[in-house]
Amino acid sequence: MKLHESPYINRRKKTIEFYVHHLNATSAAHISLAGSFNHWSPDELQMKPAKDGCWKISIPMLPKGKYFYKFRIDDKMWMEDIENRLREPDGVAGWNSVLTV
Repeated sequence: MKLHESPYINRRKKTIEFYVHHLNATSAAHISLAGSFNHWSPDELQMKPAKDGCWKISIPMLPKGKYFYKFRIDDKMWMEDIENRLREPDGVAGWNSVLTV
Protein backbone atom coordinates (compact mmCIF):
# COMPACT_ATOMS: atom_id res chain seq x y z
CA MET A 1 0.00 0.00 0.00
CA LYS A 2 1.49 3.29 -1.09
CA LEU A 3 1.04 6.16 1.32
CA HIS A 4 3.13 8.84 -0.38
CA GLU A 5 4.64 9.87 -3.67
CA SER A 6 8.06 8.39 -4.39
CA PRO A 7 10.51 9.39 -3.08
CA TYR A 8 9.08 10.69 0.20
CA ILE A 9 11.38 12.52 2.59
CA ASN A 10 10.10 11.69 6.07
CA ARG A 11 11.74 14.35 8.22
CA ARG A 12 10.06 13.09 11.39
CA LYS A 13 11.57 9.60 11.01
CA LYS A 14 14.74 10.92 9.31
CA THR A 15 14.27 8.50 6.43
CA ILE A 16 13.60 8.58 2.71
CA GLU A 17 10.94 6.21 1.43
CA PHE A 18 10.87 4.88 -2.13
CA TYR A 19 7.92 3.13 -3.75
CA VAL A 20 7.61 1.37 -7.08
CA HIS A 21 4.56 -0.18 -8.64
CA HIS A 22 6.00 -2.52 -11.24
CA LEU A 23 3.62 -3.32 -14.08
CA ASN A 24 4.45 -6.99 -13.71
CA ALA A 25 5.06 -6.77 -9.97
CA THR A 26 3.34 -10.07 -9.36
CA SER A 27 5.94 -11.75 -11.57
CA ALA A 28 8.96 -9.83 -10.21
CA ALA A 29 11.06 -11.95 -7.88
CA HIS A 30 12.92 -8.98 -6.43
CA ILE A 31 13.39 -5.27 -6.92
CA SER A 32 16.27 -3.22 -5.55
CA LEU A 33 17.14 0.45 -5.28
CA ALA A 34 20.49 1.70 -6.57
CA GLY A 35 21.86 5.17 -7.02
CA SER A 36 24.65 7.64 -6.60
CA PHE A 37 24.13 7.42 -2.80
CA ASN A 38 25.25 3.74 -2.72
CA HIS A 39 27.69 3.66 -5.67
CA TRP A 40 24.96 2.13 -7.88
CA SER A 41 25.18 -1.20 -6.05
CA PRO A 42 22.09 -3.22 -7.08
CA ASP A 43 22.56 -5.72 -4.22
CA GLU A 44 22.55 -3.48 -1.13
CA LEU A 45 19.05 -2.02 -0.94
CA GLN A 46 16.48 -4.74 -1.50
CA MET A 47 12.88 -3.53 -1.65
CA LYS A 48 10.06 -5.35 0.13
CA PRO A 49 6.85 -6.35 -1.63
CA ALA A 50 3.68 -4.75 -0.24
CA LYS A 51 0.04 -4.92 -1.30
CA ASP A 52 -1.25 -4.43 -4.84
CA GLY A 53 2.10 -5.01 -6.56
CA CYS A 54 3.76 -2.10 -4.77
CA TRP A 55 7.33 -2.50 -3.51
CA LYS A 56 8.89 -0.22 -0.90
CA ILE A 57 12.09 0.60 0.94
CA SER A 58 13.06 3.16 3.55
CA ILE A 59 16.66 4.35 3.81
CA PRO A 60 18.33 6.63 6.38
CA MET A 61 18.22 10.35 5.61
CA LEU A 62 20.96 11.44 3.23
CA PRO A 63 23.06 14.62 3.56
CA LYS A 64 21.74 17.62 1.65
CA GLY A 65 22.48 17.31 -2.04
CA LYS A 66 21.35 16.00 -5.40
CA TYR A 67 21.26 12.25 -6.01
CA PHE A 68 20.40 9.99 -8.95
CA TYR A 69 18.72 6.59 -8.66
CA LYS A 70 16.93 3.76 -10.47
CA PHE A 71 15.19 0.52 -9.61
CA ARG A 72 16.73 -2.84 -10.61
CA ILE A 73 14.18 -5.52 -11.41
CA ASP A 74 15.15 -9.21 -11.23
CA ASP A 75 18.83 -8.40 -11.89
CA LYS A 76 18.10 -7.72 -15.57
CA MET A 77 16.16 -4.50 -16.06
CA TRP A 78 16.87 -0.95 -14.87
CA MET A 79 13.84 1.32 -14.50
CA GLU A 80 13.56 4.97 -13.52
CA ASP A 81 11.00 6.00 -10.90
CA ILE A 82 8.02 6.70 -13.15
CA GLU A 83 6.24 8.54 -10.32
CA ASN A 84 9.09 11.03 -9.97
CA ARG A 85 8.89 13.62 -12.73
CA LEU A 86 12.42 14.81 -11.92
CA ARG A 87 14.83 12.95 -14.19
CA GLU A 88 17.94 13.50 -16.23
CA PRO A 89 19.54 11.52 -19.09
CA ASP A 90 21.70 8.67 -17.81
CA GLY A 91 24.15 8.85 -20.71
CA VAL A 92 23.11 5.41 -22.00
CA ALA A 93 19.83 6.25 -23.80
CA GLY A 94 17.78 6.12 -20.58
CA TRP A 95 16.89 8.21 -17.55
CA ASN A 96 18.03 8.59 -13.97
CA SER A 97 15.48 9.72 -11.43
CA VAL A 98 16.58 12.73 -9.37
CA LEU A 99 16.30 13.12 -5.59
CA THR A 100 17.14 16.44 -3.96
CA VAL A 101 17.49 16.45 -0.18
